[in-house]
Amino acid sequence: MGQYFVICNLDKKEIIKPNLLKLWEILANNDIRMLGFLLATKNPDGIGATRFFFNKKQKIEAIKEFENNGIEYEVHEIEKNRGYVMPKFKYLGHWCGDRIAIIGDYNKDNTLPSFDEVIELWKDITLEVVKEFNFFIEDNKLKISSPKSFMVDMLITANGIYNDKKIVK
Repeated sequence: MGQYFVICNLDKKEIIKPNLLKLWEILANNDIRMLGFLLATKNPDGIGATRFFFNKKQKIEAIKEFENNGIEYEVHEIEKNRGYVMPKFKYLGHWCGDRIAIIGDYNKDNTLPSFDEVIELWKDITLEVVKEFNFFIEDNKLKISSPKSFMVDMLITANGIYNDKKIVK
C-alpha cells in the first residue's frame, strides 16, 4: 500500500500537496518545483514576471493579463504610458527561512505533528501557489498542472481509517 506524505511548513502551519502523495512519486514529479518558489529568498521586484509596456495598448494588455490570472499587481509609469506592471506575489519566498518537513502517515516522531493533524487542521495553499508559480514561469511546457481533485471515500493509514474527514480507529 505504501506511506502517504504531505509537504509541511511547521512554522506557518501550511501544507502543499503535489498531485502524487507517496514519497518516491513526490520526489520524481516536476510538481515539487513549487517548493523552490516558496523557498526562494524574498524578492519584491517580481523577477521575470514583470510586464513592460511602451504604449497605452500594451499597458491595458499587461493589466488584463494580471487580472485574468488573478495576480495582484502594481503599475509603475516611468513616462506617460511607458513603464511596467509588477506582480505582488503572496507566495514567492513565503516559506523562506521556515522549518519545512515532509510528513508521512506512518510518522512516529513525537516532535512533529501527525499526518492526520496537518491534513485536517493546517491550511492547504497548493492551489494558490500553483496559480502564482504558473504565472511566474510563463512557459506552458514548464507549468504545473493543478492538483487533481478527487473524493476519497476511505483512506486507510497507519493511524486508522480516514473516513468522511474523520479518523476512525
